[in-house]
Amino acid sequence: MPHHEPAVGAMIGPDGQPSRFDGAAWVSQDGRYFWNGAAWQPIARPSRRPSGLVVVLGVVVVAIGGFILFNALTRPWEGEGVSNTKIDSRTAIEFDYQRASHCNNLTFVYKFFDSSGNQVQVLSDTKGSSVDGSARFFGKTYHVTVSFNPLQPISSSAVRFEADATCHD
Repeated sequence: MPHHEPAVGAMIGPDGQPSRFDGAAWVSQDGRYFWNGAAWQPIARPSRRPSGLVVVLGVVVVAIGGFILFNALTRPWEGEGVSNTKIDSRTAIEFDYQRASHCNNLTFVYKFFDSSGNQVQVLSDTKGSSVDGSARFFGKTYHVTVSFNPLQPISSSAVRFEADATCHD
């Protein structure tokens, strides 16, 4: 059924509501049609297509995120093990330890070296301890302080040590 131009002031749009003049044409109340002088025509809406740059940037962000997640899930925690070793006295040492998996019975073997790099002594833990490895992605560090028997002190020629961890689970 063709629409004819109604009298000014009584312009009714195809939605059955009074239309409004937007400065260029009469537009239906719902904003979906305009009057071209002979009939109501649908208003063409521009498509919302993202630009090529937005698409490329999106792909790059997803690829980087996927790479980081893949590495975090498949590679061991970087820095796992012993760091920041220090000989405090002839009967005490300290160090930091990080582990990626849980261990209920963790012990250490301590190898002491002189200034020439020669191994001068080996001492071991007498009891194990528990370490929670669930902090893998949060970088939890355990600070360990070890006191040795004064009757079996650290060699006076020792200037550094290495601590090798063993999980007995």
